[in-house]
Amino acid sequence: MEPAAWLNTEDARCFEDRLSRLQWLEENTPMAGNWAFHGGLMTKSLFEETRYCFVYGQFLAATLLGLAYIEHTLAAMFYASGRNDLKRAGFAQLIEEAHATKMIDATEQENLQRIGKKRNAYAHFRTPGHRDGIESRSINGDEVPYMIIENDAVDVLSAAFRMVAKTSI
Repeated sequence: MEPAAWLNTEDARCFEDRLSRLQWLEENTPMAGNWAFHGGLMTKSLFEETRYCFVYGQFLAATLLGLAYIEHTLAAMFYASGRNDLKRAGFAQLIEEAHATKMIDATEQENLQRIGKKRNAYAHFRTPGHRDGIESRSINGDEVPYMIIENDAVDVLSAAFRMVAKTSI
């Protein structure tokens, strides 16, 4: 099949699902006068590519990029406030510090820890049957793996939206 024909077939096959996800984004994206992206172009690009991947059904990429956006944002905010000690901190440490400094509340801290754990199972090798792996989560939760991955992306996007809302003016 020619590349243009393949793209047209894919576009037609996936259009309704993409449209549904785009509508979800429109309904859930925070409104703000000006969005601020602490960390500059990289942070803005991570946020935009997260949303783009989600619309196109690239849920693993949306999860990984979305959490990278949150991590970059937290690190940049600490760095801008003079916390040079955290410029190379990992996600878990940034979450702890964000909670300790009242940047996020206990509920958000717990949520970020939970979705960070899910991300780790995507980003780092897990042995077959590992309790954090997608297969085990599917069997234990009696849920289709693809839906678990999509729901993880929704969780990450929701957290990213809360972060952009906190940092916007």
